[in-house]
Amino acid sequence: MAEIKVRNLDDAIADSLRARARSHGVSLEQEVREILTASVAVRRDALVDRCRAILALQKPGAPENDSVRIIREEREAMG
Repeated sequence: MAEIKVRNLDDAIADSLRARARSHGVSLEQEVREILTASVAVRRDALVDRCRAILALQKPGAPENDSVRIIREEREAMG
């Protein structure tokens, strides 16, 4: 597992994160881990949604082009 050190974080942000962690009954480290994990998941979900929207624009029976193949492969790789 990777370790990340954040420097020059505003004291107000750190205090807010500590308070949030306390309210969730977890450590500051766990709270930050959960925030980062959720942030990445949201981006992934948005990408999948965009890919689905692009695929939905394809006319039924239209020949696939390279971009469709690439999007399909990325979508399948994401699960």
